[in-house]
Amino acid sequence: MSFDYYASLAEMEACPKQVNESALASGFVDKCTVWCCRDGKKNDARQCYMKRAAELELNLLQDLHFEPDHTSLPYLTWFCIDVSFTLKSHWYSKDDRPFHVLDNPVRKDRVFGVPFMSAASWKGLLRWACRMQAGLSKHLETHDMKMDGWNDPPWIVHLFGNEKSEQKDFRSGALVFYSTWFDKVGFEVINPHSRKTRAGTQPIYYEVVPAGTKGRLRLLYAPFPGEIERDKVRPADFIDDLLDSIRALLETYGISAKRTAGWGSARINTNEESKIYFVEGGWLHELIGEVATISQYEPPKQTFETLMDKGGKPLSRLLDKNGELLSKTQFKKLEGEKLCTNAEFEDFKAWYEKYGDEHRRRLDTSTKDNQSLQTRELPFDRLMDVLKEGRFARQGGDQ
Repeated sequence: MSFDYYASLAEMEACPKQVNESALASGFVDKCTVWCCRDGKKNDARQCYMKRAAELELNLLQDLHFEPDHTSLPYLTWFCIDVSFTLKSHWYSKDDRPFHVLDNPVRKDRVFGVPFMSAASWKGLLRWACRMQAGLSKHLETHDMKMDGWNDPPWIVHLFGNEKSEQKDFRSGALVFYSTWFDKVGFEVINPHSRKTRAGTQPIYYEVVPAGTKGRLRLLYAPFPGEIERDKVRPADFIDDLLDSIRALLETYGISAKRTAGWGSARINTNEESKIYFVEGGWLHELIGEVATISQYEPPKQTFETLMDKGGKPLSRLLDKNGELLSKTQFKKLEGEKLCTNAEFEDFKAWYEKYGDEHRRRLDTSTKDNQSLQTRELPFDRLMDVLKEGRFARQGGDQ
């Protein structure tokens, strides 16, 4: 006995009443697709789908842990770039689903129905942006817009590996890419106009990820042991170009289909949302000097140490019932002998809110017997500034 999924859906004669828990993964979109195949129902089915889909918030289940965690890196040479961005214009990549109520659905995961940009797409676009950084634009201008004679510089081969067409010495790159997941869909209409009548007659609907939606670009630099020595490419040789390429790709070139029409441009979110993770004592830490340590930590004053226990946590008397530091008014109302003056407590509270987590981490590290690697983080824009200052100094400082 067999079961015909689409035949069972064909029994439905009206708009589906529910959107299943998997959002657009199966039932709802499939029912609308079958419904649109009925005589005279295509437009009704499309309008139903567009109205319902635009109201959904599409999120992956947190228990699946699809989002990578790079807060603990195992090798000195590894680092992770985590860039948060906000779309300034619509993002679109055509889905490969064979049956859909729309002609141009946005690409979504087959199981969870969440719009996403694949890791392979990121790799191809960022490789192209790095090539532009390395001078591909000038090469195309002098070679009739063809790639003939172009050879990737060693740092691009090191990061991305060879092209698929490479017949020998094929190798993968040192960069690991992750997919980007979006949580919303919207709809755009392109209505080609007749040159004679200057009026559109056949509007074309596109399902898109709308402007204003946030996403994340995550890259892990994880070379195999000995790979840096074999390629004779030091990370310090390419970090400037890689970060500049990321910024140019997101903010100038765009990451969507129809980029020439302005789709897929984005703005990098700073203010601690975009970060780079690296191992303390590793090559990147040495490259940027002590700026990460200085900018993220300030040792406590001697008076502050008397207000904390051995683990670096504030004394219980200075905490409210929720475990938070007392407010200025609450501290003034404390009964009995106080541990410090009101002004000293305010200074301590300001220091602890900024450096307390780092102080506890350092105390915990110093009490451990093992010598495990410690992962640090630095805001993306701060790293760009540090590298720019270093580049300026290397060029002589007077330019």
